[in-house]
Amino acid sequence: MKILSLNIRQGGGKRAQTLLDWTFSHAPDVVVFLEWRNNAIGQGILKTFRAEGFATATACRNKPGSNGLLIAAKRAFDSQRITLRASDKGELLIAQIPLGFRILAGYYPYNQSKGPFFRLCMDEASRAREVPMLLIGDLNTGRNDLDVEGNGARFHCADLFESLESQAGLSDLWRATNGKHQEWTWRSRTNGFRIDHAFGNEPLVERFGPVRCHYDHAPRETRLTDHSALLVELSGSVPLRNSIGT
Repeated sequence: MKILSLNIRQGGGKRAQTLLDWTFSHAPDVVVFLEWRNNAIGQGILKTFRAEGFATATACRNKPGSNGLLIAAKRAFDSQRITLRASDKGELLIAQIPLGFRILAGYYPYNQSKGPFFRLCMDEASRAREVPMLLIGDLNTGRNDLDVEGNGARFHCADLFESLESQAGLSDLWRATNGKHQEWTWRSRTNGFRIDHAFGNEPLVERFGPVRCHYDHAPRETRLTDHSALLVELSGSVPLRNSIGT
């Protein structure tokens, strides 16, 4: 099974169809779009996914210009928005995938506002200790020793990012196979940052391993969006493709 996560930048705009074409070229079973917006373009994105046989769920505030997230999968699934009511930015959405695992999609806000999002995700990880779970998305954070290029600005809440592993029992799936290697999923004018992540718990790795996690930098390098795509491939599972309505 292939899961693709991509920040499409401010709802996609005129780039939306090209983003969708690029996404479908990877033949994903599950797609997570960050910065999806509930506007005419966003509704068009939903319509296209459904025409391609995907079930969809979204989380977005009902305010013009609000950035949310979208999950699309090749089989109908249950979902729950668990975004903190006290936060005016960021989104969290859980999808119960029929094959027996849970996806927690996250679009985190900036600075110290990320703290409650980390804590809520850690709570969800604690509740899912016996259930395969994948936390994936734009967490706007990384390790200050490895995920920042040169003298780039250091991350707020980097300690909580590391706590996903040290306290919540999740594994950074990309770093698990890449060690101290550095890649950047978003760049400022002068520095690169790795802020798009996938974390899995022990049941996920045991049941669906080996898990392959890698980046595709083409969307960022061609300016289709300002983020690289993140792809997670699970072994030991059947694809969800063409399963809706069967």
